[in-house]
Amino acid sequence: MNEDFSLGKMSADARLTATFKYYEKTEQDGEIIITACLGEGDVPKLNRGYGLDGNELWLSLNNLYQSIRGKDDNTAADDIISWCQQYAHPYYSLCTIDEYKWDLETDTDYWNTLTNILESFSFDVHTMRKDLESLYRDTLVILMFKKCLEQLDVSAELAQITWTNEFADFNSFPMQKHLGKISAYLNEMNGVTMKLGLDENGELKVMPDFHSVFDAARFALSQYVSIPTDYPIAYADRVGVATCECCCRLFIKNGNRQKYCDNPECKRERNRRKSRTAYRRKIQEENDNRWA
Repeated sequence: MNEDFSLGKMSADARLTATFKYYEKTEQDGEIIITACLGEGDVPKLNRGYGLDGNELWLSLNNLYQSIRGKDDNTAADDIISWCQQYAHPYYSLCTIDEYKWDLETDTDYWNTLTNILESFSFDVHTMRKDLESLYRDTLVILMFKKCLEQLDVSAELAQITWTNEFADFNSFPMQKHLGKISAYLNEMNGVTMKLGLDENGELKVMPDFHSVFDAARFALSQYVSIPTDYPIAYADRVGVATCECCCRLFIKNGNRQKYCDNPECKRERNRRKSRTAYRRKIQEENDNRWA
């Protein structure tokens, strides 16, 4: 886990979050509800941030959406629970963890009341799915905008954005024609507000007003696309983001030429494709030499 939780230059202001080992699924009025629960004497693991850095958080939520597409709510809940257990509880709008409660990490009565009795850490799968879909769609569109503003070909991105014809002409120039559409989309997109609050030391500080993992992920998306692409990877908080040519999931690149993510199966597929390409080149060279 990355304890630094780098989101722009605001890592020190990442809010306190909790990771629970156990969740329960229940059905209420036709909705699947996911609820965090604690065993007797247990407390959750507390994090400064969301269990991983901002860019990884953003991409992991997009990949979680891809993993649950086409699944029913009950099955999708299992994937969502696994994500929560690995990283952090996704929503905090109804329950703010008290930054300056000094015995928070050992106060079992406090956590038992908040978690098991009041069930403050509950959310429905339908809401989570809607938020995941919204983040995924915004991600695809904004990554396309970034390439479009750099006057790069966006045919592949347009092929992914199948739910709207609004941007169908984005491969035509001049670019000034599209600035109004881009601006209108950004103005309607959910953003991150700032607030004056108390930090963990009980001091006043201006900080991001995150109420969910989606707020943090959108902030990371904004940071990524707002850093010029001619800056080298790993400059400040810039990272390279690409779609894996094997599994089609978003990943953070280790170098500008990387086309496959670090999943072992994707690496094996990369090696298989390289071997086939090398074999075809060898045969072509032999044929060329034969007729030379």
